[in-house]
Amino acid sequence: MRLQILRQTSIAGQPARVGDVVEVSDRDARLLLGSGKAQPVPSAPVPVVVQDPEPIQRKPRTRRTKNKGDS
Repeated sequence: MRLQILRQTSIAGQPARVGDVVEVSDRDARLLLGSGKAQPVPSAPVPVVVQDPEPIQRKPRTRRTKNKGDS
């Protein structure tokens, strides 16, 4: 079973880091899912296309001028 690791752990003596996708036995999968350390991963990931948003046009800053006599 394929799982995505949510919390750092070790599986069969090998370290598994957060975000890793690992293939484990059903027994290990039940243990990791039950303890909240992993979540199931769909068998065929769907690629996600992200487009950059248009840049936000900001107003120019107005600068305060120092008056003579102000320090």
